[in-house]
Amino acid sequence: MTEFTTAPSNDDPRNNASYRAARALAIGLGLLMMAMFLIVVGTLVTRMFGRSAAPSTASEGVAIDQLPAGSRITDMRTDSGHVVLRIRTDQGEEIRIVDDASGRVVSRIIAPK
Repeated sequence: MTEFTTAPSNDDPRNNASYRAARALAIGLGLLMMAMFLIVVGTLVTRMFGRSAAPSTASEGVAIDQLPAGSRITDMRTDSGHVVLRIRTDQGEEIRIVDDASGRVVSRIIAPK
């Protein structure tokens, strides 16, 4: 008959160097996964609740530019995000360049009579 030999009681497989390395790697990867999960959750929360506090462009309001009394628009053209207005007033002619997103006057050219 063959005899079965048992490993000595002091040969614990957990004392092996490869076991300790694999255990350290598993713990490190677990911690890395937890950190990445927290980063993703934090980013989602920041994006969901951070934007509602920021003022939107609609709440800023659009600038209203009123023409002087007795004036009229003789020509209007659009060009790359701007509206170019040619205005005839009592004092002469004027060209106004208006930003179409905000409604604010970007530039004015006045030609007196």
